[in-house]
Amino acid sequence: MNEPKITVGASITESYRFLAEHMPHFFRLIYGPLFLWVLVKIAEQILITEYDIQIKNNYMLHLFTAAFAIVWYRQFLLGADHATYRQMLKNGFSGKQFTLKRFGRMVIRITIITLALLVPTLIISMSIMVYYLGQGVHFSESVIQELAVKSTFIVMVVFSPILVRLSLYTAGFALGRTSLSFRQVWQQTRGYTATLWWVAIRGFLPLGLYSYTTTWLLTQVMERLSVHYILSTFLIESLTGFLTFLMLAIVVAANAEAFRILVGVRDGDVPHRKDAKQAKTMETTHSRREPPQK
Repeated sequence: MNEPKITVGASITESYRFLAEHMPHFFRLIYGPLFLWVLVKIAEQILITEYDIQIKNNYMLHLFTAAFAIVWYRQFLLGADHATYRQMLKNGFSGKQFTLKRFGRMVIRITIITLALLVPTLIISMSIMVYYLGQGVHFSESVIQELAVKSTFIVMVVFSPILVRLSLYTAGFALGRTSLSFRQVWQQTRGYTATLWWVAIRGFLPLGLYSYTTTWLLTQVMERLSVHYILSTFLIESLTGFLTFLMLAIVVAANAEAFRILVGVRDGDVPHRKDAKQAKTMETTHSRREPPQK
């Protein structure tokens, strides 16, 4: 029996190809989250500018991106008929009724993951804080925020090889595979840590750099032209949100391709690959039946 194989180049190529062939579905799925993204950022700027009320809405933005990631997994692995936000809100794709046992398991898993990331973050934060105290640094709000960002970044880098392997569990969650466990995902991805890590980097880094550069340039233009802050926020956040969802679509599809190869889908293959194989078979059959030209 042949062992499953996954390569960085093939996964990224499949991801870009899938996005190019399903752009109408991509726009269909980002329309709502992108609208909410821009609305939240405009409301945030109005509160700061008009009422001097500062509210961080990053958690709401994470909710929008997480919802898109789940339905894009469904788009890749099951097809457009199964990739809707209505299904996600109705039954979480599982198709099973709510039970305290299932809810308890979910809470335990979230708690374990949170503690696994939070404890190292706190240790690193305290270590940096002790170092800063030794240097005589005054702890202002900006310094504390910078410290939190640095600590989180260090933890994410250190634990990224583990996180990329366990990230395939997200695909199983999107499919409603309640029987799929972290242990099974860990076993199925054994030997592919470096490959999955490079897939995530290749999917994220190019578009991430492009998004940062483009957004920064647009921000500079808005400031030079003294554009009204509401219009400026609308233009900047529309671009930022669009590029974020675009980048997420690439990463999610590459991750879904890895899930297809290493874990597998119940129907044997994903719909868009079936359609491509059928089209290729029909084309080959037609060319064989076609009489030779005289």
